Amino acid sequence: MPLPRGQKAARVDQRVGAQQNRGDGLYSWDVSWSRRTSTHRALVLMMSASVMVAGCSSAGRPLAVASSTSQLAASASSTNPFRTGRTLVIPHNGGDGDYPADTMVALEHSMAAGGEVVDIDVSLTADGQLVAFHDASIDAITGGHGEVGSLTLAELGKLDAGWGYTAADGSHPFRGKGVGVPLVRDLLDRFPNAFVSLDLKDLGTDIVTPVCNLLHQTGRLSKTFVGSDGDAQIIEMRRRCPDVHTTYNMPDVWATRAAETANDATFTAPALVDQPPYRIGASGTPTVTVASLAFAHAHDLAVMTWVIDDEPTMTLLVNMGVDAIYTRKPGLLAQVVKRHQSGS
Repeated sequence: MPLPRGQKAARVDQRVGAQQNRGDGLYSWDVSWSRRTSTHRALVLMMSASVMVAGCSSAGRPLAVASSTSQLAASASSTNPFRTGRTLVIPHNGGDGDYPADTMVALEHSMAAGGEVVDIDVSLTADGQLVAFHDASIDAITGGHGEVGSLTLAELGKLDAGWGYTAADGSHPFRGKGVGVPLVRDLLDRFPNAFVSLDLKDLGTDIVTPVCNLLHQTGRLSKTFVGSDGDAQIIEMRRRCPDVHTTYNMPDVWATRAAETANDATFTAPALVDQPPYRIGASGTPTVTVASLAFAHAHDLAVMTWVIDDEPTMTLLVNMGVDAIYTRKPGLLAQVVKRHQSGS
């Protein structure tokens, strides 16, 4: 920790694989790269060193995370709206564990199950409309052919956004069921009081102004944070729209790593939200530790990790006080958070 969310090591469109249920609760390294952050590509060596610093005692022994977190809890902040005093439940891609990603049907079921944050992948159409869509290509998700950016909203409206979803048994329960590609505005309007996580999927900066305008028009600035698939998008968003909350980019990561290593008490976090994966690889070194989380919170930084589907890891992270967890099982995570809050 902290790692930003959005940049990719490569544009890997593996929607079919990414939408299948997985029992291990973690992405494989390649798929996790394609879903969430980019900036991680340069961080494998850095994390192997910095996590050892954050996750070890002065004698070099690993911190006893599991035994030291039972009394910890997420801490609220009066200056960071994303530090609420509890672990927020974020249905990954709107709820892609049991439903087609980035669709109204996914969000409606996931939010009803206990989700608290509307998580949307954002793409720009040929006619300048913001739609909820993960891949650059429409092929794997819809069974059509072409690029999102070369199609108009009307053309996307003819596609089946439930086509590519594959259930655990190999079936395709949403094909031909009328699941469409939604406008981002429609999803925001459907959940007017929820927190919002936007992940910009276009690699260029043309998407920046439309997103900025939409957040102003809908009055959703205060509870929305924007991540990106490139440093340039975050830099440009901060330049054009300084009142939009953005997540960490690569320079932010390096600055925070250096400050944490130096134990710099004067450090000011360059953004309000960081989104590190929980581990480097499916079974590798945790990037979120008691020490790294304590440093983040001491500098008013919210830490939101991903993608966690198994109850033991959920429980560990909730007990550690992580600010939010992206999951394909929002109902299960909501139960874990509720138990923690009740002290049971």
